[in-house]
Amino acid sequence: MPTLVLALVILVAVVSRPVEVRLWRVGRMSDRTLTLLMLGRFPVLTSVFLLRGGATFPLIAAAIAISLVPGIVMYRYMLNMIRQNGHSPRSN
Repeated sequence: MPTLVLALVILVAVVSRPVEVRLWRVGRMSDRTLTLLMLGRFPVLTSVFLLRGGATFPLIAAAIAISLVPGIVMYRYMLNMIRQNGHSPRSN
């Protein structure tokens, strides 16, 4: 994977968050969608870095599975936190 593609993936992961928050605040994105996007960044970045590093498929699969665990464990907590502290006109 070229370095430019890696840089673009990292840039999109960083720059897209403020856009997602704005969309959520005006009611164009649900609470669940915002939560999944926030928690999904870590597994995506993990897989991109492992692919870039030339890791084997079993290692990539194991690392992705491990990187999904915090998101699965924290999903309900993050969703409740977003619903309680949010300014979304439409809480789903």
